[in-house]
Amino acid sequence: MREPFTIRAAIRSDLGALLRLLQHLGDVPSPGHNARMSSAAVRAWTRIESDPDRTVLIAERRGQLIGTLDLILVANLTHDAKPWAVVDNLVVDPPHRRRGVGRALVDEAVDRAEAAGCFRMELLSHQSREDAHQFYAAVGFENSAEGFHRYL
Repeated sequence: MREPFTIRAAIRSDLGALLRLLQHLGDVPSPGHNARMSSAAVRAWTRIESDPDRTVLIAERRGQLIGTLDLILVANLTHDAKPWAVVDNLVVDPPHRRRGVGRALVDEAVDRAEAAGCFRMELLSHQSREDAHQFYAAVGFENSAEGFHRYL
């Protein structure tokens, strides 16, 4: 039997555990990736938590953070001025993968985006992450575009 977990919005006291969890995001940290508690991380968290269009969701089991997802709502002038949503930094702690945690995080993000009137939700995933792509397809995302990025 799987132990239950809860999904909730992260709070300031979750920051240290959240940063540790984010270290599992991908196999190799991206340039500039810094998952340690620093004054920059605290400043970034202060901006994130004060942004009404951004929610960091966490999955928690017995007081331990086991997954996270960053949901960003984007104001928009097309589609009758309906917003759209971005999912970023979805990660589940390796020992808790394939147990419904990622699906529950995505389901909560979808519910929140729909409640905000969003007309679409999108995410980017590195082309080498085939397991992640299978997961995204299983939770209703379609591979619909070729993405590009530029590190600054």
